[in-house]
Amino acid sequence: MRAETEAVAAARRRYEEAVRIVAALPVVESLAGAHVCVAGFTGQVGSAIVRILVEANRTTLAGRPVRVTGISRRPPAAPPADVEAVYLDVADPSAAASLDSFSHVFYAAGVTSDYLSRPADVIGSQLVGLQALLDRADPLCRFVYVSSARVYGRRTEDVALSEESEAIVTPMHLDNIYDSAKRLGESLCLWHAERRGVKATVVRAGNLYGLDAPGSATSVCELVRAAATTRQITLSGNPTSVRNYCCAVDLAQGLLLAAERGRAGRAFNIGSAEHLTTRELAESIAACFDEGVEIVEPADPVPASYQRLALDRAQSELGFAPQVRLGDVLPAVVAELA
Repeated sequence: MRAETEAVAAARRRYEEAVRIVAALPVVESLAGAHVCVAGFTGQVGSAIVRILVEANRTTLAGRPVRVTGISRRPPAAPPADVEAVYLDVADPSAAASLDSFSHVFYAAGVTSDYLSRPADVIGSQLVGLQALLDRADPLCRFVYVSSARVYGRRTEDVALSEESEAIVTPMHLDNIYDSAKRLGESLCLWHAERRGVKATVVRAGNLYGLDAPGSATSVCELVRAAATTRQITLSGNPTSVRNYCCAVDLAQGLLLAAERGRAGRAFNIGSAEHLTTRELAESIAACFDEGVEIVEPADPVPASYQRLALDRAQSELGFAPQVRLGDVLPAVVAELA
């Protein structure tokens, strides 16, 4: 138990260190005195942005702090301090119209791996709510939309995906409830950039993990919860499928960089150099538990699919440099969720 506690403490320190590193980046100084909106501030992505901004207000921006407005459908168990929390549904036009104008908007609202049980929320957040906030955005507003690497579709070849890679999709497929909503959301950002001059950029995220959002429904969270409650991880897809895994703090770094340095109407892959098979992810999670966790693989798995992200554009144009690997913070993630 002592070794486990020390591992969790070390993982928390590593996460906190990553937050401090991002909060001290020169790009954060451009936010001095800004009014920032974080839509979906209680989720995995939004909570990481808020944590970095709060840290920056304490250090880098102490002289001219950022004013942070967070939007969420409902309050979290423990609302964060130093955030002007607004609880509304972004898909409600009358509610969105009541919001202030912002210098920066980070749009991280929406569902994740639970999209099949909440299709109406997918449409409401990724299309209706997104359009409502984009429509109200001043042309000087820097607007960053959190999209997903799933816009590329399920690839059967293990090749690196650049921002110019074409999507390969099956028109009639349940995945499109989420994936196509993200593609259309990106196109809305492009329309507002080209037709209205809004400084809208898009960030395509890999599979996320992080702290501060215990209610999050990312794939990593779902596997951790399954291991904690049943001592079993049942893999639904092909165990050899490959995904990119990105810490929420690194994604937040990419969002901040895209807001300041990204060209309007441009998309950026934001992830890590870490690509794991589904089996490798499950084994990493199982190793964080003292008690044995059984990994159950499907008897007749679907064909493997691959999500290998190329980060060249984000690195060269934004200066993006991921800080965290899954093993650095996974013990703390498991402790928070379990």
